[in-house]
Amino acid sequence: MEKRVAIVGAGISGLLACKYAASKGFSPVVFEAQDQVGGLWNHTIESTRLQNPKETFEFSDFPWPSSADTFPHNTQLQDYLQSYAQKFQILKYIKFSTKVISIDYVGDDDDDMQFWELWGGAGKAFGSKGKWHLKVIDTKQDEIKEYVAEFVVLCIGRFSGLPDIPEFPSGCGPDVFSGKVLHSMDFAAMDNATAAELIKGKNVAIIGSGKSAVDIAYEIANKNGKKKILHIYVLE
Repeated sequence: MEKRVAIVGAGISGLLACKYAASKGFSPVVFEAQDQVGGLWNHTIESTRLQNPKETFEFSDFPWPSSADTFPHNTQLQDYLQSYAQKFQILKYIKFSTKVISIDYVGDDDDDMQFWELWGGAGKAFGSKGKWHLKVIDTKQDEIKEYVAEFVVLCIGRFSGLPDIPEFPSGCGPDVFSGKVLHSMDFAAMDNATAAELIKGKNVAIIGSGKSAVDIAYEIANKNGKKKILHIYVLE
C-alpha cells in the first residue's frame, strides 16, 4: 500500500516536498488555504521584487526564463512558481482553498504514544503504528472533511500568517494614536487599488527596518512623491 504524505502549504517548500514525495513513490496530498500556489508571494506590496539575483533563487532543475528581470518582480516570481508546478505535474496533488484546522496523531493507545520508535526515531521516516488524522475545511464550499496520512510535512512558513507585533508600554502604543495603525501583513493583503488609496497624501511612520518596511517606504514614496515626509523608526 502506498504511504500517504500530507503536506500543508503550497509555497516553495510545499511544492518541493510534493515533488520529492511523488518521485519516491509515495502518495502526496497538498492542502493550500489560498486558491493558487506561491504562499506569501500571493500577497505582496505592488512594487515588491526579489531582493537577491534570480540566479541565487531558483530551483536546481528549473531555471528562470531569460525574460525574467535580474531582480524579478513579484508577478514574475508567481509565474515562475506556477510554471514549476505545471512542469512537474504537481497541481494534481493540490487541494486549493482548503485550510487545515486540526492535526492529530492516533496510535493504538496512550502508552504506545510514548515510544520514540513510533515517530521514526530509528531513522525511518514512517513509524510502525499510528496515523495522522487531519481535519480540513473547504473554504469555498464551507465543508469539513477528514484525511488520514502516515506522514505530515508542514510547509507554512515562519509565522504562518501571524503578524509579529511589538509590545508597547502602557499608554504609548497604538491605542493612544489617533491615526490608523496597520501591520505590514494586512497592508500586503490589500489589492493594489485599495492600498494606493489608503496611503494617498498621508504622512506615514513605519516601525521596523526589515524587507517589508523598506518595500512599504518605497511604495509610499512612489505613490505620494518625493516631497511627502516619510519617517522610518527602527526598534532595537
